[in-house]
Amino acid sequence: MPKSVSVEPKPACIHDAGLTAVGWEGEFCPMAYVREDHLGDLLSAGLVLAPANRFGLHRFHPGLTSGSEAEASFQAIAWSWYQQGRLPAWRNECFDLYSPGSTTARFKLERVAARHLGFWTEAVHVNGIASAGQSMWLARRSMHKDSDPGLLDNMVAGGLSAGESIEQCLWRECWEEAGLLADGPNAAALRAGLKALKPIHMQCLEGLDSAWPHLRRERLYVFSLGLASDLAPSNQDGEVSEYLCVDRAQLRRLIAANALTSDAALVAGLWLEPTSEGAESLGDKVFA
Repeated sequence: MPKSVSVEPKPACIHDAGLTAVGWEGEFCPMAYVREDHLGDLLSAGLVLAPANRFGLHRFHPGLTSGSEAEASFQAIAWSWYQQGRLPAWRNECFDLYSPGSTTARFKLERVAARHLGFWTEAVHVNGIASAGQSMWLARRSMHKDSDPGLLDNMVAGGLSAGESIEQCLWRECWEEAGLLADGPNAAALRAGLKALKPIHMQCLEGLDSAWPHLRRERLYVFSLGLASDLAPSNQDGEVSEYLCVDRAQLRRLIAANALTSDAALVAGLWLEPTSEGAESLGDKVFA
């Protein structure tokens, strides 16, 4: 008889990954999903309060607001996690963090900590379309990136910094990652070729084989940008090592081979759809 093989089961849900839901006072939907060791520090600091009863959520202290001492304390604790190797990187950039029941940010936190604590974060992604719609630009992430080094990404992709609008983030990232200026000599053509596609909400467990397992929750604001044949991306911030221009068949093969980051594969995959229903030409409109 063949020998039986013991297979170690992979974590399948947030509970298996040791994550605890933390909400905002009076709200039922979780605001974050926190690892046990991180949760202990936040409880000790009084930034998270234990459930009032067996059916309740852990919840953030109501004094944890933008500009508060509690916010500064949270940031200091996150910095200590990084110094202790309990966060993989430190970007020195904050994200605005929202509870499910608010359209106003509750507080700010270092972006790496925000992602690793399971908060909803936001990013802009741009499919750079060339050759009159027949090919797409992909960017290879620098090997110095703290996440997904060396994998392929969208031509432009980046998170919304605290206090930043979607439009501000879009054009900042277009310059930093592709050398495309909103007020440069090609500005009119760029705006004319910009289309807003359907946003993507992604949730997935990441880092399960590392020291930093976490639930990634991210809203991706997706755009398509048609580029003239004589206009190619040119990286400005050192986060891209090279660009590839691929057709649809090549893109399908790259996605199948897991050569793209998980979010870039979702965004680039929109180009493979037979139509871009719901796409809106933005032109010179002001973003909502």
